[in-house]
Amino acid sequence: MSIENRKWEHIEYAINPLSQGPLTTLLEYVIMIHQAYNEISIDEIDLSIEFLGYRLKAPIIISGMTGGFEGAFNINKKLAEVAEKYGLAIGVGSQRAMIIKPELSYTYRIVRDIAHNIPVIANIGIAQLSTFSYEVIEKVVEAIEADALAIHLNLLQELIQPEGDRSFRGGIELLKKIVEKIDIPIIIKEVGNGLSREVAERFYGVGIRIFDVAGAGGTNWVTIEILRGGEKYGKVGEAFKTWGIPTAASIVEVSSIGSDIIVIASGGIRTGIDIAKAIALGADLVGIAQPFLKAVLSNEEKEYIEALLTQLKIAMVLTGAKNIAELKNSSVFIHGTLAQWLCARKLKIRNSNSYISCFAT
Repeated sequence: MSIENRKWEHIEYAINPLSQGPLTTLLEYVIMIHQAYNEISIDEIDLSIEFLGYRLKAPIIISGMTGGFEGAFNINKKLAEVAEKYGLAIGVGSQRAMIIKPELSYTYRIVRDIAHNIPVIANIGIAQLSTFSYEVIEKVVEAIEADALAIHLNLLQELIQPEGDRSFRGGIELLKKIVEKIDIPIIIKEVGNGLSREVAERFYGVGIRIFDVAGAGGTNWVTIEILRGGEKYGKVGEAFKTWGIPTAASIVEVSSIGSDIIVIASGGIRTGIDIAKAIALGADLVGIAQPFLKAVLSNEEKEYIEALLTQLKIAMVLTGAKNIAELKNSSVFIHGTLAQWLCARKLKIRNSNSYISCFAT
């Protein structure tokens, strides 16, 4: 199957409800402590943050989703228009397709052509580092004038995917060389199975300081590849539908390794309350993909983003946080499975106003 057809299939299946879950993010075990009275106006809530040298109007990245086939041009165009209008960061989907077929570059380039005042994030898989030269990686960045390069880790998806890679040797050493040469930040990004503390520490050791956890609980790429591959791959992949680190746990796994890192929470972030909880757990901003994709395909992107931002502002009023820095230290109670995970793994939360129930439930 051609890479263009594969990219289109990924879009079709990503908006299918069957592709979501079945694990949850575990954010349901985070309770924001309700403050029944605050002398705060919702109009004074400041959602802005600094990221990659830009001032974002809200702590949100439209996560990289697509590119590499004709239909991706219009999707990326609409996503870029939303990002530019609302002051959000934006990523593109894996650029492997444009490396193989340079004539497809325009489906990615449209993002930068529209988004002049926000950070744009390039995207390549770690498996491709051994396939392409550093000069090719540079072209990936230059093609969209990227402000950062996301290197995605999708080992499970590749192993289930009919056309996927089977070897991932040497990725760390190759990445180390790229870190030494490239003049923009590199983001290590999972794609739906979460980052552990151990993996984050390995990449931290070679100079990475931005991590996108992309935990379990949102779009399930194992399910998507099973839907694509049919019965043969279903027999193998079915066992892995519940594999991964839920997003809430992964946020703390990664944020616990140091105070000098930026943590992007993605994987099942669906509402403004999810954003508030993720930031209170230790994230600096969040990444959202599938809901934006659904919104632009149904021409409801304005309604979606405005509802999302309003939800976040209301949650901040109700926790007494006027800005994102205060939200990071808002009082939260963590219980159930998430509390057990954090206690068993002896993970420290950045938020000094967090309360964890370590009793068995």
